[in-house]
Amino acid sequence: MTRFTFQVGKAYKRSQIKEAIGLDPNAKGGPWDTGYAERDGADFIFCNIGTAGRTGHDYDNYFDGPDLVWRGKTNSHRTQPTIQRMTAPGAEVHVFWRSDERDPFTYAGIGTAVEVTDEKPVRVRWQFNGTSSNNRKDNRSLERLPSEALDKVSAEHVWKAVQMLLEGYADHQFAASTDYDLVAEDGERLPPKAVFGVAAKLALGFEVLPKHFTAGVTSTCFRILKEAGYPIVPKNEPLPEIPPPFSTEDQEWTEGKPKLVTHLVKERARGLSQAKRSQFKREHGKLYCEKCGLDPVEIYGTPHAEACIEVHHHEVHVRDMVENHRTLLESLQCLCANCHRLVHKLLREGVIGT
Repeated sequence: MTRFTFQVGKAYKRSQIKEAIGLDPNAKGGPWDTGYAERDGADFIFCNIGTAGRTGHDYDNYFDGPDLVWRGKTNSHRTQPTIQRMTAPGAEVHVFWRSDERDPFTYAGIGTAVEVTDEKPVRVRWQFNGTSSNNRKDNRSLERLPSEALDKVSAEHVWKAVQMLLEGYADHQFAASTDYDLVAEDGERLPPKAVFGVAAKLALGFEVLPKHFTAGVTSTCFRILKEAGYPIVPKNEPLPEIPPPFSTEDQEWTEGKPKLVTHLVKERARGLSQAKRSQFKREHGKLYCEKCGLDPVEIYGTPHAEACIEVHHHEVHVRDMVENHRTLLESLQCLCANCHRLVHKLLREGVIGT
């Protein structure tokens, strides 16, 4: 027997919920306005799905089928008394959710914790008995963009979004990251959801909001960002060890020539190669060598042969780059591996300038 009763699928204002459990509906502040609170042994969760809450944090709560995957407050963890009480067998946890902070909350039902992670903030998977999961999925489908739309975001769009955010672009509704960071060039960290949201706006031609997609380790958002060449790491954790950027041949080629080292570093900046290849393929319909015309897919009969096309920093010479220079995709060439190696040989011998 539960202490309190609400109707699954019905929308409630926060004040209505307070009044229903005997609290002052007009009271402001405190735990009742910041995520979750307890009343007479029952717990109440108020979560935002795909949008930042009142504190500006986007905790990446999302529905996975009928289950809710939910984050606790910033410093929460599984051994915290509040979390232990909420996730204990037989706990009465009333879960309310919304996809826009101006909307009322929809009652999801009484949640049972079936998975609790050992991390900060804690992540809990809630299952609901007797809930109208079909209605909930239908409501979400009105907000979420289909995967076919998200897949239109290319490496070129992601690269442009990263450059915009690095240059201070702030005309978007995405909050600071809470769990993961995207690592851009020079180790600068950006909120992955903001990067993808801006990239999606470029790809789709309209304002993409936090409610339109979810982020997370297994999400389409993270997959596309990683495929664009950007690592995503847990927030506040050190960057992963990066393998030596140059092969033995590269090291010999650049020995004693700092400008050539800079040249290679610029060519191999995060996301740059993927973005150029994406742009070139969009403009020409396929990847081929701009010097000799080699079409590797035609020769080898497999799309995997696109790996034969590399990216070379061509138009803006390293010697002309000012500090904090940002490369334009138009400054790059798509070359086959043989032509690229020849160009580097000519650079090494001083036949062409750097």
